[in-house]
Amino acid sequence: MSNNPYYNLSVDDQTIIIKIDKTAIDYQQLTQLLNYLELNSISQRSQFTEEVAAELADEIDSTVWSKVKSKLDK
Repeated sequence: MSNNPYYNLSVDDQTIIIKIDKTAIDYQQLTQLLNYLELNSISQRSQFTEEVAAELADEIDSTVWSKVKSKLDK
């Protein structure tokens, strides 16, 4: 439980509830913050190493180039 005039936090076993005074923050900024927190959480749980990510990126690049090249050859 927080004691802040702009927001209130409460926690139970499964959730964190955040209540924010809507004059304290822009809705779009809040959405961007929540998206950042979600991506950060996903990143922390990820089993990807930089090597695996690089290999996947190379594979995607190769596949995309193959499709683009076949269209250019026509």
